[in-house]
Amino acid sequence: MSSVTSAAAEQPAPTTGPDGRPLTDTRRAELLDSLNEAVRQPERFGGPAAVVELLDALAAADPDGDRSPAWTPGTDAPTVSALLRGSFGDADPPLVASQYGEDAHRRGWLRLDRTLSGEELRALLDRALDWSEDSRRLAEVLAEFGDPSVVYGDPAPDAPKTLGYAGGDREAPVVAFHFGARGVLYAVRIGENPLGDWALTPAGRKLFD
Repeated sequence: MSSVTSAAAEQPAPTTGPDGRPLTDTRRAELLDSLNEAVRQPERFGGPAAVVELLDALAAADPDGDRSPAWTPGTDAPTVSALLRGSFGDADPPLVASQYGEDAHRRGWLRLDRTLSGEELRALLDRALDWSEDSRRLAEVLAEFGDPSVVYGDPAPDAPKTLGYAGGDREAPVVAFHFGARGVLYAVRIGENPLGDWALTPAGRKLFD
């Protein structure tokens, strides 16, 4: 997958760090590098807490951003991910990481491996839910929709993971496909509104019920 420059490069650099001291361009670049590695494979970098620390450090120094901990995915939060957490076993960590990644994307901090065009994203939004109501596997999703914008979790084909698909418009919905072991698709969601667009596959329904 090719590396695509994120919209983060277009954002004004934060002026101070979480300790109130100036945040240099070099240090900000280091934080962004660390975030983009850690959010993809949190278990290699200290778990979800390490991702939260990086998000906090960037948010505290962002003069135009919301400094509230919007990325804290508590199980009582009214989101689709919160409803799904605890149902999919080993697929839970990538699911949580996808929440952090989507918040980072909205703030311009996530570097996408692929940026969908507006037309590509609209086509995906139109088809993803209906298409995912049948039993699906990782290879089928990749064949149907192409390489993702970001992979959360172990990239090995048989490992649990979440694939995220996003466009250049950071306010546009993000589509997430949640996979269990052996590349079995459990669920797909568009955004986080529990009353909005999300669907379980037959394999996901067995675990969720």
